[in-house]
Amino acid sequence: MSQKIVDRPVNINLFKIRLPMSALISITHRLSGIYVFFITLPLSIILFQKALTESSYDSISLLIQTSSFFSTFVYFSFLIFLYHILTGFRHLLMDIHIGENLKASNMSAIFVISFWLVVSIFILFGIQI
Repeated sequence: MSQKIVDRPVNINLFKIRLPMSALISITHRLSGIYVFFITLPLSIILFQKALTESSYDSISLLIQTSSFFSTFVYFSFLIFLYHILTGFRHLLMDIHIGENLKASNMSAIFVISFWLVVSIFILFGIQI
């Protein structure tokens, strides 16, 4: 019996594959969803539960003002949540057939990332619109 030679990749090197921007944003949307579910959601539930009493609210406020690590972690978590919301809205638009061709999906991906970066800079530096 002769074996048929299969002309397909056996070991795929993901660093050599050039994915379109829309594919990258789709992958990062899934990853941000995992982060939101396992990190941001429990963090926001704990912070909300602690903030219900006045003394705990003051201690959380003081902790965010004094601890740069904790405040950076909270800001980072909520910025990832914002990214997940924006990319989810983009996916919903594509589900109703708005901007689902390759050019439009790449443009919307670039727009979402740009918008998220601008809003993130405004939030991190405390710039009010």
